[in-house]
Formats: sequence, structure tokens, C-alpha cells
Amino acid sequence: MKIGKLIICLLFILVWMPLTSEASVQGARQSPDVKIGLWEKQSSIFVSADAPFVLLDSDTHKIIKKYDANVKLFIVFKNKQLFLNDQPLKSQNIGIELETPDEDKGIEINKKSYRGTMEINAVIGGMTVINKILLDQYLYSVVLGEMPDSWSAEALKAQAVAARTFALYSLHKHEEDGFDLCATTHCQVYTGKKAEKANTIKAVDDTTGIVMLYNNKPIYAPFHTTSGGYTENSEDVWGTYLPYLRSVLDDDAQAPNHHWQLDITPLEIQRKLTAVGHPIGNLQAIELSPLQKSGQNAADRTATGRIKTIRFIGDKDIVRLTGNQVRNIFSLKSTLFDISMIVPADKKIDVPLGDYYKKEIKVELPPYQEKNFITDTENIRRVHGRTGEFISFSGFGWGHGLGLSQWGAKAMAEKFAVNKNGDFKDILNHYYKNIEIKKIY
Repeated sequence: MKIGKLIICLLFILVWMPLTSEASVQGARQSPDVKIGLWEKQSSIFVSADAPFVLLDSDTHKIIKKYDANVKLFIVFKNKQLFLNDQPLKSQNIGIELETPDEDKGIEINKKSYRGTMEINAVIGGMTVINKILLDQYLYSVVLGEMPDSWSAEALKAQAVAARTFALYSLHKHEEDGFDLCATTHCQVYTGKKAEKANTIKAVDDTTGIVMLYNNKPIYAPFHTTSGGYTENSEDVWGTYLPYLRSVLDDDAQAPNHHWQLDITPLEIQRKLTAVGHPIGNLQAIELSPLQKSGQNAADRTATGRIKTIRFIGDKDIVRLTGNQVRNIFSLKSTLFDISMIVPADKKIDVPLGDYYKKEIKVELPPYQEKNFITDTENIRRVHGRTGEFISFSGFGWGHGLGLSQWGAKAMAEKFAVNKNGDFKDILNHYYKNIEIKKIY
């Protein structure tokens, strides 16, 4: 009889366990905690809070000391030990918490205020400062760093979901460092409470728990300022095919950096190439196919026109670089550009006066594009060595061109507001293909 009851109980558990597990995932209402690495290898930090706070031993969870609001502490790492206001601490790992949790108050580290709690860990080379915070509260700061709070609500919501998804996908980036994400562009820029505004907080709260999934996992959800007309396929930027990062038309013409230009001399190009280990000598020419308005099919460009490779030809060496390498070396806004060799026009011309005389007249003619030699192909942009000659980089877009275009999202959201249809999910489905948008907490 007892065995029979036991079997029934086991069967009940086996039947209901998957449902209970699924319900717990879908029914959770609490944003998960994340650990953000604010600083590493710090020799000293200032600590305070705008509410009463406590210093804890992180290993034993015992309170070291309580402090009133606005009391300032100076913590130093020297001789492999932590010192608090010049007094040695027994613990190598300390925590800082508000005595009474309060969302309106923050802990101050180096004059920046943060929500959540802090961990200060002594490691080889200095202190690591970690902010433990709810994911959505972390996003309160991140979203404003990516998009102005004056933009339409649906654009802000789309940015919030993209940032949340990107954070969840990237959680293990700094596992070896003892935290989940860093506070720089390597993960997402995070500066604490000073970067919070009512509209961006609302965008996060209105989309709480909503993420983009592919095969039931958070996607890699990159975003950029503006694409220049078309976003890019993942394999054409970073070499890896992702089914949800496909090239799409982008209405970003209103963006300030939809079109940009940078003028640089041949000597500057030589110096920058030499500085990164490519001493080509005197620049003779640059080899790059012309940028077409549509239907690009050249081997050195992607279908949207972004540069795959470009060759710099010098009198000592020739170097072939990727578009991303060139973008980094010359601080370009994107890899979607063309180049022209420009020479200044003469500022004076001789005007004949009769058969024997002429008069020199000053003129203001614009610089003009130099023509190639008759034997050059259209891909060769030759340096002619004339005084005042420069190379003009004329490009479109700002960023890598993958995923959500922020200015394109802005344009879509503004149309939704006028037409009274569409929302942030339509924006996300435009820029990320074959995805599921789902609330997971």
C-alpha cells in the first residue's frame, strides 16, 4: 500500500514538474540582478551615500560599521591590503549597502551615484568595484546613454528591449573578472543615476521583462546610430551568419550623420598607417571600387556598399586592410564611403590684354577632383603630388550598420504617432528578422 502511494506521488511530481518550472519562468515579476564592473585595478576610491549606509564583510556578511548619510570614506589598496581612512581592514572583500533600501537614494562611488549595492574586492593589481543592481534599473541609465529622452516613446521602448536583450546575451562576457558586464562600450555604457530621465525610465518599465529570442534564447542585439540607408548582414561585418541580422532598408535620411565627409592629406595617411605597423613609404594610390547608389557587386564591397577591403599603394610597400581596420585607423564614422583625390584650384589666372600684355586676376575657384591616368582602372585613385592635394572620404551612416538603426527607429516611431498605428514591436521586427518578442519576467 505504501509503495503504491509512493508511486502515485512520484507520477504526480513528474507530470507537474515541467508545468511548475514553466510557470515559474513566465510568472516571475522581478527583474534579475546583474553585476556591473564599474572599475578595475583601482588604488583608491571615495565612498558615500545620500542615506544611512553600512559597510559589510562580504565573506561573512557581518556589519563592519554603520554610517550616517553623506559621510565620506576613503578606501585604499596598498601592500595587498585594504585600508579604510588609513586603518587596515581584515576583509579583502567588502560590501556597501543602504541601511534601508530606497529607490530614490544611491551609493556614491568617486562622486557618481548608483542604485543597488556595491562590492569592493581586493585582487592582484588593485580593487575591482562592482555594482549589483536589478537589470531594469541598470537599463534606466543605459537607455538614455543610447537615445535622447525627447524621442518618441515607441523608439525608446524599442531601444530598451534591444538593450535588455543585448545585456542578457552578454552576461558571461566578464565571468572571469567576477562580474557580468562592464560599464564601457565593450558591453554598454553605464554611468549610474545621473543618466536617468523620466521618459527613459518609463520606456524600460513599460517593456519590463520583454526580450527578443531566437530558438528560445536571447539574441545578439546590436544597434547603431544610423546606417546610411541600409543596415548590413552580420556575415558582411563580422564574418558570422546570424539569421536575425539581415540587411533592411533604413529611413534615416534625417540623421545629422546620414552623410559625412573627412578630408586628409596623403602625408597624414602615411603617418597613420606607419603608426599601426604599415610603413608603405610615400602614398602613390588607393585601390577601391566606386560606391554605387544601389546594386553593389564589387568584390571589395558588400551588397550595400560597405567596404570589405581597400588597398593602399606606396613606393615601399602595398597593404590591404579591411573596412573596419580603415575605419578605426582614420576614425571614420562608418565603412560606407567613397574616396576622391582633390586638388586646390589656382587662385590667380592670366587674362590677355591685346597681343602683348596680360593681367593677373585673383579668383576664388573651388577645389576639384583630379582625373586618373588614362591607363588607370576606375578602382585606382592616384595621388598626383600637387601642392595642397588632399583625399576626401565621403561617407554615409555612423556605426557598424548591424541591427537597430536608432535614427531609423526614430523615423518609424514618428510615423506611427501620425498614422496612429504601429509600436515598438514593429520597429524591432523590422530590424531583427525571424525573432520572437516575448516577456520572460
